[in-house]
Amino acid sequence: MHMAPPLATKEPALLTAGDTASWSKSLDDYPAGDGWALSYAFRYQNGSGVLDVAGVASGADFLLTIPAASSSLMKPGLWNWAAYATLSGTRYQVETGILNITPNLAVLDSAADLRSPAKRAYDNALAAWEGVTLGQTVTLNGRTYTQHNLSDLMKYVDRCKTDYHAEVQALEFAKSGMNPRHIQVRLTRV
Repeated sequence: MHMAPPLATKEPALLTAGDTASWSKSLDDYPAGDGWALSYAFRYQNGSGVLDVAGVASGADFLLTIPAASSSLMKPGLWNWAAYATLSGTRYQVETGILNITPNLAVLDSAADLRSPAKRAYDNALAAWEGVTLGQTVTLNGRTYTQHNLSDLMKYVDRCKTDYHAEVQALEFAKSGMNPRHIQVRLTRV
């Protein structure tokens, strides 16, 4: 017998296109039992993409779902979201966040490039650096690099590396909820 996973109590930070996301939301100042409604507006950061989700009252709380059919239409990338509580013509923004949609591997062909733009830029910069160090003249982003301006290329490689590592850290934070730059220590008296 299939058992549903426990219902999350916060918004998803990471979702694969084609998967379902469900969560409950409790708002002490805007309880569903007093007639408040809760809705979420999801907007794609890199262009057109819109998804609106309405909460369903469950006692004082709200139940929210992004159905698989809806998430399958969401473009991979970062989506901003805002939650709104409404009642009798009044509306309050109660929370905001970011949802990272990852591609649905089950529907992609083998030729799909799954690297992020930051990873592609880093890989291309490394390949250009390798070519120049072998004595080749390389053109990258409309600029030609040779042994004479290798230091300029190295600055670009370092910038791409920094951007890519920041992206990796942001994804780790989204998955774990823990900032990899902060080490938490608990001291106890013995």
